[in-house]
Amino acid sequence: MSVLKKDRGESAVQFLETARNLEIFTLRTCAKFPKRYTFLITAEIAQLSRSIYNNVKSANSIFPTNQSEVQMRRNFFTKANCDLQCLVSQLDVAKVMFGEEVKVGTWCQWMDLIEEEAKLISAIKKIDKERYKDLPL
Repeated sequence: MSVLKKDRGESAVQFLETARNLEIFTLRTCAKFPKRYTFLITAEIAQLSRSIYNNVKSANSIFPTNQSEVQMRRNFFTKANCDLQCLVSQLDVAKVMFGEEVKVGTWCQWMDLIEEEAKLISAIKKIDKERYKDLPL
């Protein structure tokens, strides 16, 4: 059944969709960069976006039954967040290298996706902390 647009909210697993969109956007954009920089810059950017998606997917696949599994889940989210920060750094380098060749809107869209994903990961970590606080060791 359809939900009216005005009644729609954010999905509980929106972080998965955003990470997927970030990877797709990154791969499409990196494919447009000059090929001579593939091994120097774009391969690392693509790998970081892939790692972000894989880590949030891995975290989401853990259904904790004890505190050890909660920590495993949290570690995947933390790794994804670290990769987001590294991606920002690599994009800063890429912007210096390709600044004129890539549209300003592309850089803005990239940063918006990264910012949204960082917020979603932070929110899910906060929710998990409260949700799983009573699980046994």
